[in-house]
Amino acid sequence: MRQQLFGHHLDDLLYPARLLKRAHREAENVLNAHVGMKTDVVEHDDDYTVTAELPGFDKQAITVNYADEWLTIRAHRSQDDRNDDGRLLHRERMDADFTRKFHFADVVRDQIQAHYQAGLLTVTLPKKVADSAGKIEVQ
Repeated sequence: MRQQLFGHHLDDLLYPARLLKRAHREAENVLNAHVGMKTDVVEHDDDYTVTAELPGFDKQAITVNYADEWLTIRAHRSQDDRNDDGRLLHRERMDADFTRKFHFADVVRDQIQAHYQAGLLTVTLPKKVADSAGKIEVQ
């Protein structure tokens, strides 16, 4: 078991590179969640719709999973270092790895659909029909 001091693991304090690496990962996660993959979640009567902005990603680089009531969206983009045998003078397009997770209970797993078009990923998660068994009101 690792010992903690002021909320930090002692190993991290003794090895600043570990602390910096952890801080970088945490900052990257915050940026990914709020800048990298802007997402809207809408609830309808029959389903939930998740729409994520993923411009510049190939469809094959996007994975959508639903397990244990969690929808996970992952996207990876790597930039090619080649520039037609030319010299790279300026680069703003970087490799990107984004992951977002959303909790949805009572979803029909086998009917989830995902579509990617024009930089937008749309995932539709149908809701389970409420169980109609129960007390019947006498009129």
